[in-house]
Amino acid sequence: MSVHLRRATITRERPSTLDIAAEVLVANPTASLAQVAEAAGIGRTTLHKHYPTRQDLLVAVAHDSLDRVENAIAEAKLDTPGESTVDGLRRLVEALVPLGPRLAFLFRQPSLDDEPEIAARAERLDEPVAAFALRAQQEQVLRAGVSAWWITSTLYALVYAAWEGVALGKLAPADAPRIALDTTLAGLGFRDLTGQGGQ
Repeated sequence: MSVHLRRATITRERPSTLDIAAEVLVANPTASLAQVAEAAGIGRTTLHKHYPTRQDLLVAVAHDSLDRVENAIAEAKLDTPGESTVDGLRRLVEALVPLGPRLAFLFRQPSLDDEPEIAARAERLDEPVAAFALRAQQEQVLRAGVSAWWITSTLYALVYAAWEGVALGKLAPADAPRIALDTTLAGLGFRDLTGQGGQ
């Protein structure tokens, strides 16, 4: 069975084998090594030399995905002194949207739950975003009384939805980060939009 990839044209870099593997496994979480090799345009034997088992490939994609997200968070400079957290949030969303398939991969591979190093890295990855969410709440950019975990999870979900919108041709690449940011601020912003009062 072939795998149809919904590749977003957000970046112009040539995709690596791990990029393609992530997209294949997001489109079909049960995809075989042979399907990944076919999509990457390489022989199965070549893929096996680098990743002897399917789980080896999953772990490699997971570590590479965590590296990419970690770098994106660092590049967003969330702890820049003297600026509004809105600016940091904008940079974070812009950096994360192109990584939509990597986030989806990390969310959708149950076998990674049995990899303690992956789980520990993923937990550490959320720490700077959660700390940033608390600062945004203190600045009344994001609503108080909402857990940092929920804010972080919602942000990742919106980032993925924005990437998928580009991949499906429903959003322009330049518009996707703005829409994700606007939706974050509308849904989690300080102003109460529910009509139920409170912050």
